Amino acid sequence: MQPPLRLLHLLPLAVLLALALPASAREEVSEYNHAVRTTPLLRTSTDVAGTPLAYPIGAPAEVSGLLVELPPGAETGWHRHTVPCFAYILAGTIAVEQKDGPTRTFRTGDAFAELVGLEHNGRTVGTEPVRLVFFATGLQDHPFTVKEAAVAK
Repeated sequence: MQPPLRLLHLLPLAVLLALALPASAREEVSEYNHAVRTTPLLRTSTDVAGTPLAYPIGAPAEVSGLLVELPPGAETGWHRHTVPCFAYILAGTIAVEQKDGPTRTFRTGDAFAELVGLEHNGRTVGTEPVRLVFFATGLQDHPFTVKEAAVAK
């Protein structure tokens, strides 16, 4: 007999389903079984900078999911995403600085579409580690994140 799954193991699946299903499908799931409760986390057609999302073509599709953990004082390093990516903050606060743009702050419970094609750097804010679930909708054998050279302030 397998041990029961912890809620944390189910969270990435719940986030993916909430992101992937249109509102009508989420309602149908709820109508199918009243014990199922859905909470919309994100519904958007743009990234946080307002750039329309466009799914890549040219290779078989691939979805990647990661649990990302940043200790206090840590930074992601300057990078850009080549495809639409989505994040849900499980714990902590992260400030995402955009090169030649604003800094946006995301806290526990926030869901957002990451910047696509724009250099940015995430850093923890405060003394609590940041834990987030990250999904990239990309292509097989193609990176969804590209490291960039350090940006001088």
